[in-house]
Amino acid sequence: MSRPPAPYSPARRAGDLLFVSGQLGYLPDGSLPEGLAAQARQALANLDAVLAEHGLGRADIVKCQVFLSSIADWTAFNAVYEEHFSRPYPARSALGVHLHPGALVEIEAVAACGSP
Repeated sequence: MSRPPAPYSPARRAGDLLFVSGQLGYLPDGSLPEGLAAQARQALANLDAVLAEHGLGRADIVKCQVFLSSIADWTAFNAVYEEHFSRPYPARSALGVHLHPGALVEIEAVAACGSP
């Protein structure tokens, strides 16, 4: 399992749910791509990687929490989100917040994992 550089777990299972910590749009080399769309796509790819470590995929997500450095990016984020999710969409909420310098979006999720 991947290990973050801070004191938290990338994901924790509780019963039949997997809680995935917020994923930023960092590339494997530690850099952030330019622009909201590129960062959102990479954050979703990073989310996919954590889910895969637990034998899950995006279709198992039941709830997403989205943090945007500017709520004005809501429409642009929705365009990327629709590329990656289909009906029935996960429940979702979004907030405008201060993120790590240069980060434009962070996505956390809860996934249903069924019986152990």
